[in-house]
Amino acid sequence: MAAAIGRILRALGFLLGLLYFATEDLARFLVAPVLAGLAKLRVWQRVESLIAKLPPYGAFCVLAIPMLLLEPVKLAALWWIASGRLLAGAAVLIAAKIVGMAVILRLHAIAQPKLLSIGWYKSIHDRVLGWRRWIYLSIMARAGLRHALRRAKAALRDLRSFAIELRARFARFAR
Repeated sequence: MAAAIGRILRALGFLLGLLYFATEDLARFLVAPVLAGLAKLRVWQRVESLIAKLPPYGAFCVLAIPMLLLEPVKLAALWWIASGRLLAGAAVLIAAKIVGMAVILRLHAIAQPKLLSIGWYKSIHDRVLGWRRWIYLSIMARAGLRHALRRAKAALRDLRSFAIELRARFARFAR
């Protein structure tokens, strides 16, 4: 029973991790043009240089600012959705998520060298990246296994066809 529960929890963790990392990677892909435009703004370049000069925990606090500012907006969007304004709430929620993701990704890219000097942050960062790598490698391995099985089945079909054709030729030769 405990083994079955463990398998279920691992599968659930795998699916949740896959959903989270795939969503993050999709958002990263979608906000790349926004990030490129943001990096060109002179005001943003000044902000980046200030962030780069911060100590590690200062850089960590800077990452919290967009999250703290956008959470009330996301809660308001959920309220709109719950009160029947589905399109307005969904549009605000998606926009807040995209803007938040763009800003946080850019800030993280700037602050990452400082953040990785914090021991506990580096440990969590490495563990999360390890999970992400494991999830993606697991998917690729399964896809690779499916591809190998398809090729093996095709090879067996070809071998079977060849054997049938060879048998027919021997049968004609024996007559």
